[in-house]
Amino acid sequence: MMKHARVTQLALTIATLVNSLPLIAQQNSGNIDEIVVFGRNTDLVGTAQAASEGSVGGADLLIRPLFKVADLLESMPGLVAVQHSGSGKANQYFLRGFNLDHGTDFTTLIDGMPWNLRSHGHGQGYLDINGLIPETVERIDYRKGPYRADLGDFAMVGASFIKTIDRLEQNFVSSEIGQYGWRRVAGGATEDLSPDSSVSFVGDYSQNDGPWQRPEGLRHVSLWSKYLQNTRFGQAMVSLSGYHATWDPTEQMPERAIGSTLCPDAYCSLDPSATGKTTRWILTSQLTGADWQATLYGQTYDWTMYSNPTYDYQIKQFDKRWTLGGSADKTLFDDSTLRLVAGLNFRYDDGSRIGVDHTEERAFVAPIIANAIKEGSLGAYLEATWYATDTLRVIGGARADYYNFKVAALNDQSADGSSSQSLASPKIGLAWNALDNIELYTNWGRGFHSNDARGVIGSIGSADPIPNMSPGTGKEIGARLTLGDFKFTSSYWWLKQDSELVFVGDDNSVEPRGASKRDGLELTGFWQPLKWLGIDAVYTHSKARYVNNPEGDHVEQAVETSAQLGISATYDKWDVSMRVRYLGPYALTPDNEYRSKSLTTLNLRGAWNFQHFTTYAEILNLLDTDRKEIVYYYPAYVAGFDPAGMSADDIDCDTINCTMSRAADPRSLRVGLSYRF
Repeated sequence: MMKHARVTQLALTIATLVNSLPLIAQQNSGNIDEIVVFGRNTDLVGTAQAASEGSVGGADLLIRPLFKVADLLESMPGLVAVQHSGSGKANQYFLRGFNLDHGTDFTTLIDGMPWNLRSHGHGQGYLDINGLIPETVERIDYRKGPYRADLGDFAMVGASFIKTIDRLEQNFVSSEIGQYGWRRVAGGATEDLSPDSSVSFVGDYSQNDGPWQRPEGLRHVSLWSKYLQNTRFGQAMVSLSGYHATWDPTEQMPERAIGSTLCPDAYCSLDPSATGKTTRWILTSQLTGADWQATLYGQTYDWTMYSNPTYDYQIKQFDKRWTLGGSADKTLFDDSTLRLVAGLNFRYDDGSRIGVDHTEERAFVAPIIANAIKEGSLGAYLEATWYATDTLRVIGGARADYYNFKVAALNDQSADGSSSQSLASPKIGLAWNALDNIELYTNWGRGFHSNDARGVIGSIGSADPIPNMSPGTGKEIGARLTLGDFKFTSSYWWLKQDSELVFVGDDNSVEPRGASKRDGLELTGFWQPLKWLGIDAVYTHSKARYVNNPEGDHVEQAVETSAQLGISATYDKWDVSMRVRYLGPYALTPDNEYRSKSLTTLNLRGAWNFQHFTTYAEILNLLDTDRKEIVYYYPAYVAGFDPAGMSADDIDCDTINCTMSRAADPRSLRVGLSYRF
């Protein structure tokens, strides 16, 4: 049979490996050997559509040290997740020379439901995965670039597809304790309702104060459940998850104030009145047949955060909405020469109140902007894979998207109106199986991200209106090599974007800038020299430039170099994992006069399994790196430090150091105990 027959089985093969073989498939069971599954060791030669596609699961995730939930997303080679405003808030993401803010061009789908929030109160594409429970993650498939037709909005740079477990191998309860007020308890169970149905529940509670002068006071509760039922139409799945968190954020602060009596060290809190709160419920249903799948989802969401990015003008940001959406795909044709897949998706967001107020110590001062936003979209795609020869695949696709914005003003400072736009995005790629163990790729595609509806409506009638959708073009060449248990991929990519979104400190949001272009190199490797040992490594380098920006051609916060090294071992009753992450320097201003410094962190995790118990420990930031997790450059005014009578508008960044940063968390120890039954 031709190798392309494996294409349709790729996801099924990976899922079967991870789901049917737990970390140690057999322990002390007669003469049966241990089986350790590393998702990165899956041979994708002959199945992947690009060099930058891949999958992570099994021991890659199960024994990974986790400082935050978003560390799971760093399993995508080259992606770095950091935090600038407390662990209850969405992370900042860096990938392929982009500061993706909170998810503008990076999307994540969990069991087919997109978690990005468009026209969000804090930033376009806001991606908060803090509600995800790590114990529920089975595997993560990832892609980079706009080369596939099944995804549209927020997927131009990258996408992660998180598949949750169908059931727990064993029921469990666990408890953790750590420095800086870290506490966590979790538990879960699976119950078979019949030979054809089951239901699973997992929940966790955590709290954290962090090293900050004002304790963060994080209180976090997550719940997850999944019901499975085999029917004559296929497998039916219904999942319900909920998340609630409150926290007191300590944001990036002026570095010039550090060491003063007002701010004795990098962990000081200059605005002790800032708080945040998130409540989110998601209901997802899915029906999967032999050659088709349909998904329907809905969510309610309520988010509020008080912040003070310039320290002289506190703001309250808020977002309350409900969402309804769905998708469906079907394989229309599949034989020895051609595979044809068609699909569609829709989404409707109804935001009853989204905006920003001016506050002082959380007391209302004046409205800034408040809108009710109704945003609907409809997308359809067609993707074909032509097996031109036994060794050559041609992948072509096209998708069409339609967006409609309706914005109502809730105060006199806000704009209202409506706008609609459609966009076509063609794709094409080649995969040549040059040798049995070497495959070469070339890919090209158009993609887009939608823009904030308020910015679109507010720009109507201006000389340079903002479109509903901002398109971009990506291309890539790459190679994949498999030598037994050694896997290696390389790719060089280019991406041009019509509109750049850049963080603006004055209102703690992002605004569109001019066009940009990027290119870069990615190298990834995985080696399993022993059945119980896995080693993975990543190196990325990128260059990001504005096409025409009078202030300079460097794109702010475009990370130029990143790298990771991971070693995971599971032997007998022991699990050990080490991860080193390097985040290179980047420009803070378009003229490249001010730059950040690099950040290197080392995390360790060790576990001992005995009978029904597992005891484990994690050391986070073992080297106690005192560098910064994220750095900006913009004016801020600190009362009691800067001269009286001034404001942030009076700070001259040409004569005063305007570097703003948030320190990396110091070395910390966490220990835990888990019981399986």
